[in-house]
Amino acid sequence: MKRIAIIGFGNIGKYLAEWICNNPSFELRYVVARKEIDNELSNIKNQSIQFRKDITTDIINDVDIIIECANKDVVTQILKFPEIDRTGLKLVIISTGGLYENKMILQKLKNCEVILPVGAIAGLDAIKAVNDEITSVKLETTKHPKSLEGAPFFDNSKVDLLSIKTKQTIWEGKVSEAVKQFPKNINVAASIYFASKCEDLLIKIVADPNTKSNMHEVTCEGGFGKIYTRTENKPSPNNPKTSFLAVKSVVSILRNMNSNIKIN
Repeated sequence: MKRIAIIGFGNIGKYLAEWICNNPSFELRYVVARKEIDNELSNIKNQSIQFRKDITTDIINDVDIIIECANKDVVTQILKFPEIDRTGLKLVIISTGGLYENKMILQKLKNCEVILPVGAIAGLDAIKAVNDEITSVKLETTKHPKSLEGAPFFDNSKVDLLSIKTKQTIWEGKVSEAVKQFPKNINVAASIYFASKCEDLLIKIVADPNTKSNMHEVTCEGGFGKIYTRTENKPSPNNPKTSFLAVKSVVSILRNMNSNIKIN
């Protein structure tokens, strides 16, 4: 039985906690969250789970899998613990923008396994397979304006999300800026970066008040030919910033740990 700690207990963390508690192959040993656990999760509270406010060394040393589903700043905090770099420990990181901002630390890890869920898009496996042949990669993300609310980009922008009535491009740039300006919306861009190894990855963010999905279009070209994927995700019911596929991709990782058949 693999012992798990979940870091972050928002929409994704709650879903994963319930899934893990109903799977006999795993033991949810810790939940790290700054907020109190609400009463609606009484089935989780009745389990032998330790609820903590902070990440500590004893948690890291006592588990086989750490699942981060908080934010990129928490990823930075996790990576500062030297104890994470031990053989057998698996780090499942959802906030991949945090990995992008800590690329130097990531390169120094030699023993632990860092796993990036495919998240809200399809095709990362194909992009990774041809990353030595890629000449260009582009990502166009289209979301409802409500899904973009609260992004740091709008602190100094003249764009008024409430006034958008038709489909509108609100930002274009490189992945290094995307993870800073849209940290909760654009983990997809960081994941594509790690799959493609392409520093010139171009990002376009589009707001569309008429869309009912979070859509990601990826165009990748090179000596191998062309890869084009379009993924239309339903927003997670309790958090429009999160695609439900992102949640399910973590479940898929856990399932694959106990499967003899691996699809890479």
